[in-house]
Amino acid sequence: MNDRGDNIISFGGVKWLMLFVFYLQFLVPELIIANWSFVSATEPPKFFLIAMIQLFAVALPCVVYLFLNSAKPNDVFKLNKISKTATFVFVLIGISAQSIASLLNVPVLMLINNKLGIIPTVSVGTPDSPFGLAIGIFVIALMPAIFEECLMRGIVLTATEHIGYRASLFIGGLFFALMHNRIEGFVGIFFLGVVLCYVVWMTGSIFAGMIVHFSFNTFGMVLDYIINSQGSAHPWLGGVIFQSLIIVISIVIFSAVIGTIKSKKVKRYKTKSLLAELFFSLFNLPMLLVIAGYILFEYTRLISI
Repeated sequence: MNDRGDNIISFGGVKWLMLFVFYLQFLVPELIIANWSFVSATEPPKFFLIAMIQLFAVALPCVVYLFLNSAKPNDVFKLNKISKTATFVFVLIGISAQSIASLLNVPVLMLINNKLGIIPTVSVGTPDSPFGLAIGIFVIALMPAIFEECLMRGIVLTATEHIGYRASLFIGGLFFALMHNRIEGFVGIFFLGVVLCYVVWMTGSIFAGMIVHFSFNTFGMVLDYIINSQGSAHPWLGGVIFQSLIIVISIVIFSAVIGTIKSKKVKRYKTKSLLAELFFSLFNLPMLLVIAGYILFEYTRLISI
């Protein structure tokens, strides 16, 4: 990890990058929808919109930011190789973290239901065919696992590592949750963001984060596909007992494997004041604009459901 004086990119600059990425995620699909009539009379496919968001609202800003800062990818993205055994461990972490994140989201879902009488649903419907599932895995699992990890565990983690290990984990988790702009999933996404930062810190490899991220998204989509496609023939798939069993198994697996990737060789810088670092990471102009947009967009979305 780099010392403060050796940082290739600044944390201040990264906050502005977060601002651009946040609002581009709304601007890109709106521009496509507004001009889609030149392509087709039907609405643009949701998977296509998500793919365009990943390309033009996440990947492209990262490329531009690195170019403007004259930063080499090898100096920002931790490209250390990982073993086959470690890869298997990261797959288990991603799969088990999926159910744990869903469990962590339950209190917020219950609160929204009590206040508004609604339970928000995911923005992309579950695929209804194997081909649709394959497309979904590519767009929903693979693309974010690459581009979002380059942004969050590449650029953001590199910019925050000098302020300390604990602060970088929490800041990375908070920024990750804010970028997803889904209040009902905020706690679970924050949890995933912390886990992703942790595995990259421990291994010094962004590939660890990519594998966990991909496994997390893929398992959630495959499980939803199985339940929706086989639920009528096997009602127990959507039952409380089955769901509870998956959560219990996930907690056991996650608890058993997460500690196996600890490495004494990785230097973890001490955070002088966690609360102060968190405060200053959020209470600045670009991030306040992100938070304001988050509140506005989420309020508008929820009352329109």
